[in-house]
This record gives sequence, structure tokens and C-alpha cells, in this order.
Amino acid sequence: ASSQVWTEIQQLRLRDGRLSSAASDIPRIIKKGKSDNSNRVYDAYFKKFQHWCSSLSVSSMPASVSTVAVYLSSLVQKSVSESVLSTNFYSIKWHHDISLCANPCDSKILHLLMEGGKRILSKPINKKEPITPEILKKIVEKYGQDANKNNLSHVRICSMFLLGFSGFLRFSELSKLKVKNISFHELHMSVHIEGSKTDVYRRGNNVLIARTSKDTCPVYWLKLYLDLAGISKRPEDFIFRSIRYFKSSDSYKLCSCNRPISYTRARELLRDALASVGLDTKCFGLHSLRSGGATSAAENNVSDRLLKLHGRWKSDLSRDNYIKDSTSNQLSVTKKLNI
Repeated sequence: ASSQVWTEIQQLRLRDGRLSSAASDIPRIIKKGKSDNSNRVYDAYFKKFQHWCSSLSVSSMPASVSTVAVYLSSLVQKSVSESVLSTNFYSIKWHHDISLCANPCDSKILHLLMEGGKRILSKPINKKEPITPEILKKIVEKYGQDANKNNLSHVRICSMFLLGFSGFLRFSELSKLKVKNISFHELHMSVHIEGSKTDVYRRGNNVLIARTSKDTCPVYWLKLYLDLAGISKRPEDFIFRSIRYFKSSDSYKLCSCNRPISYTRARELLRDALASVGLDTKCFGLHSLRSGGATSAAENNVSDRLLKLHGRWKSDLSRDNYIKDSTSNQLSVTKKLNI
């Protein structure tokens, strides 16, 4: 059916020159239905499929059902991850969807093959532990002492982790924050998330974070960090980025290159901080900040609606996957059975 639609569009384009530009632009507009990152990933995986097809002298566009079936089966035999198998399938499907070709991925046999492949390749999910308020207190006690409040490196650690925890921020959201995204108010600060995983139409979200009277107040630490870094009045500066140590002045300063901190570096900072307070770093990851904030809020009876809003989750299932119930909460089920 899709092939017929594309054929008709081509006929319209050729029949009337006035329709040529609009008809030719349809594939580009359709591609914008997915994020630039998704398109990059799909393009990369489809090129691998094209190379495989070329080595066997078979067509990759349009590909036959049997060609795609054998390709996917070869990936299962190589014991690729479940996510790699799925990405390969959807990259082939996506490129056929936006082409002038019939889509082999609509075949039932390929869907059955994918179900079997996922079962074969599936592995138990080893979820990281959530960061707790107690852990953050230890980190602040370690890095946020009065003697360290002029140390940009230490202040960055406190502000970055407290902000990630209190805002339920994904690393992609945390790393892309700019000075212009933060506004300070008497009782809180507002963090504008310009675009996130679930904000497909890029409308943005505002996350409100309250000032507290505690040593772990995220508003206090972020304000201190921005002032110390000297970027509080530079709207386009990324907040968290590389820092250099200058031996001559025995001080740290932000690198002049306005580029967000990398995932690898942020993970190193988190692991170093956790190790410094005596914790096993293998149990935690950067996502532990987001899951830790959500878990702490749930344990303190924040409503499901507010949890979902603050964490920018599209579904209850997505939200619940981040929350780890305490043993006492799990035992409360049995205690309330009246047996």
C-alpha cells in the first residue's frame, strides 16, 4: 500500500511542475518525525545492512523478506544484544518506510523472528542502585566544607549531583543545561529543559526546585557554582563543562571551549565521589541520581501526578521503573492483609 502511495506521489510530481518541490520534500519532512540522533543511528545501522547485502550481491533496497530474515538470524547467531537486534530491524523498516519500496519488515515471519531473537538474546537487567539523600550528605560533607567553597572542582561535584538528584534529570538533560535555562527566585529556582527524551515536539519543560535550609540545598550550590565559575551572566554558556587546574594560582577554572561535559567524565566524577565516601562504585551510575530522586520522593509520599510531572515521564510504567521500594514498604503489603 505504501509503495502505491509513493508511486502516485511521483506521478503527481512529474505531471505538474508546480507540485514538484512539495512532493520531493515529503521524505525529508517524514524523516523529521524522528530525532536527529535516531536518524543518525538508523542511517549507520542501515549502511551496515547495505554492506552485508553488497557482499552477497543481493538487493538492500528494496530488500526481500528472505534477505532481511537471514540477516537478522545472522545477528542472533553472533549473540548481539537485544537492543542491537531491534535497532537493526527498525533501521531497515524505517528506510523502507521513507523510500519508494514495499516494506519487507511488514512480513509476519520477520515479526515472529524478532520475538524469538529477543527471547534468545534477552539477559537479566542489572539495575543500578539509587543514590540516597544520605549518600549526597556524605559527598557534600566531603567536598563542600567551608575550606573547599572556593574550589571550583569540588563545588561542581556538589552542585551537579544535587541538581541531578533534585530535578530527576537524565544525564542528557543535565549536560545540556545553559545559564539561560536557570532562573533564581526567592523560594526556588526554575530549570528549563529545552528538549528531552520524552519531549518529542521540543516544547520544553520547567522543573521547579525549592530552596532548603539544609547543607545539601541544590539552589545554594548551583548559585555558588555559577558565581565561582564566572558564568552567571553569560546566557549561552553550558553550565557543566571541562575544568582546568592552574598550578601558578593553585586554582581551577572552566575551559574556554563552551562544550558540555562528556558522559564518561561525569561518570568518573560520580564514581570518584562515591569511592571517597566508602561506597562500591559498581552499584551506581549517572542514572542513579534520577532514580534516587524519584525513589526518595515516592518514599516521602509525593503524589504520583507530581512525581510524573517533575520527572517528565510519559507513562506510569516508565515512572515506576525508576522507583525502588524500600523493604519496609514492600513488607507493608503483607502486614495489611490481616493474617
